[in-house]
Amino acid sequence: MKAVVKNNTEAGLSYLDVPRPEPKPGEVLIKVHAASICGTDIHYFKWDQSAEDFARKFDVQFPFIIGHECAGEIVAVGSDVRSRRVGERVALETHIPCGRCFQCMHGEAHNCANMSVYGTSCNGCFAPYAVADERIAYVLPEELSYEEGALLEPAGVAMRAVEEACLEPGDTVVVNGAGPIGMFAILLAKASGAGRIIAFDMDAYRLEMAKRLGAQAFDFTKVNNVEKVAELCRLRGGADVVIETSGSPKAYDSIFDMIRLEGRIVTVGHPGGTVSLNVTKSINLKGARIKGIFGRRIWSTWEHLTALMASGKVSLLDVVTHRFAFSQYQEAFAQLSKGAGKVLFLDEEQTD
Repeated sequence: MKAVVKNNTEAGLSYLDVPRPEPKPGEVLIKVHAASICGTDIHYFKWDQSAEDFARKFDVQFPFIIGHECAGEIVAVGSDVRSRRVGERVALETHIPCGRCFQCMHGEAHNCANMSVYGTSCNGCFAPYAVADERIAYVLPEELSYEEGALLEPAGVAMRAVEEACLEPGDTVVVNGAGPIGMFAILLAKASGAGRIIAFDMDAYRLEMAKRLGAQAFDFTKVNNVEKVAELCRLRGGADVVIETSGSPKAYDSIFDMIRLEGRIVTVGHPGGTVSLNVTKSINLKGARIKGIFGRRIWSTWEHLTALMASGKVSLLDVVTHRFAFSQYQEAFAQLSKGAGKVLFLDEEQTD
């Protein structure tokens, strides 16, 4: 079979012949029907500082098949597999927990102390067939398609951000950064009872998408974002919640000024390097509550998200703008720089 492969630390990817994988003990073999491009895959494509950081932390070994957001059908299982069976439709969790550390034993397996990462520490899913540990294969509800299943991992990050924001009916939520995770956050905040959603970005394509999804969207290079939030939230003195998805270090110059007293900040994007923060002004005197997000809770976040989807309250496909075959990987990654929401790979039969 052919797969999208990262060979070395130079920019770019390759589409190469590789052996069809066989499931080892505890693994399942999946026929991949849909996969989506993540920001991490873009870092690997460019091989930038974030890619270097991930490589060091999660033991990257070249060459490896990239990709970790996917859904498909289990077509074979390895020995000792107990929880999954051939024929089940599944999506994959990216964080592979050890099952033994303090975090795993106390309900925090999503942030395992000995975590491996699918599509980084091992081969991923940008191929017709992929193997995965049975423990990270989530069985799709029958109401969900493979395309929707491929979006559960990234949308799960946004779902967890909304969970941790402790939204109350009518809350005003700022989504700082309108990339795919930010767009999912808009949809999920709306479905979770937010009264007003304000989005900031500088990309015109994304801002138009954010408006279609239900946010008041503004270009932060053309308006003062703090003043705009203050104008829209006069009675509260600021937003109830800011969900920071941009990953820009400069975001921390303004996000604390957007929230009201006793407001909440949820950080999703990973800024490169350190950020400067006045703790007394921005946190203590403000009474701010801050929560960092790294992945989805296994499996409660998945259950919350799929329940909203199955009930029709959320359509993740509204964020999808382009679909390609794996063989078109160059066009797919190029599209991201031209303007796109979420970009999917489908198996060759579906793109003919």
